[in-house]
Amino acid sequence: MSAPVQQVDSSGEGRREASAVRAMLAELHGMAQSHPTVARAATWQYIKELGDRGDLPALSILFGEGTAPDGPDGKLEGLIVGKLFGIPEAHLANPLMRINPTWQGKTFDRGAGTGFNRLAPIARLAMPIVAAGYRGLRRGDGEVEGFDFNHSIEKGRIEPRVMVRALDYGVPEYMNPSVRTFPIKRTRDEIVELVPGIYLGRALLTMRSGEVRLIAHFALREPIDSPL
Repeated sequence: MSAPVQQVDSSGEGRREASAVRAMLAELHGMAQSHPTVARAATWQYIKELGDRGDLPALSILFGEGTAPDGPDGKLEGLIVGKLFGIPEAHLANPLMRINPTWQGKTFDRGAGTGFNRLAPIARLAMPIVAAGYRGLRRGDGEVEGFDFNHSIEKGRIEPRVMVRALDYGVPEYMNPSVRTFPIKRTRDEIVELVPGIYLGRALLTMRSGEVRLIAHFALREPIDSPL
């Protein structure tokens, strides 16, 4: 089954919102030319504000304006943007994420085309419950590492169908879980770059029926003191 096409808001209000998002991104691009660190902080805050108010249409527009990144490479800080949605488990996961989001970010090896997720230490207690049978967690530097992926440049699976860096968790050797409470093996992450060092991501879940469903947004950023 092919991925569903998202509905585009063609109303006057929808056009005004799209124009506002594009104007904001243009301003951030201009800022990045002369003040890259300030631009990265402002872009991160803008993404967070959209998530806090649950503005999914604006996040979709913003994603569509992003570009397929040459990077990232190395350790990136992560932010869950807003709430999970579109799956029955969201009503259980969202209250827990408000208490402790657990997810800290991702680490990429650009040359090898591989990477992994980084979690708070409490994950060693939580994951045996939500991802029963998964044995891939490893101790990192004050964090827990696991849920490995391969990544490459591909076309986005749902609208907007822009070029993205796609993260594939279904690689057999990684033995990622596909249990109902944590079906990461059936999850595909897609990221685009908004300004240098700031990435917007979306998480797509392939349902048992074959439908590809958007279930979350997230953001990644280079360390704030990096020389971008």
